[in-house]
Amino acid sequence: MKKVLAVAAVMLTYLTCISGAYAGIVSSEQVIVQQQNIYNKQQVLEMFNSAEVQDKLVALGVSLEDAEMRIASMTDQEINQLNTQMNDMPAAAGVVGVVVTVLVVLVVLDLVGVTDVFSFIRPIN
Repeated sequence: MKKVLAVAAVMLTYLTCISGAYAGIVSSEQVIVQQQNIYNKQQVLEMFNSAEVQDKLVALGVSLEDAEMRIASMTDQEINQLNTQMNDMPAAAGVVGVVVTVLVVLVVLDLVGVTDVFSFIRPIN
């Protein structure tokens, strides 16, 4: 009787310890998407860790802790979108655009005769 109880106890313990493992098929596309999401998050975190970006965030009044919490709570889709936008933006494109626009405006004003900034441009009058 003791042997039966001991065997029953061992079998019951064995059965409760067995976990229900599920082995499903994982497609290559799923693995690629998962790895791309990890890579994108790493790129965003590397960008956030640069001193230049942190200084800009502080200058804009954003605390570094809040920004870090926001990045951590972003979905994979949001991180992918942010990373795509960062990669598509040329460095200093906004600054170059503003400088070119100002120069074009000054040249037009010189041609019309309103200003005399560039001595080599003669007014149309």
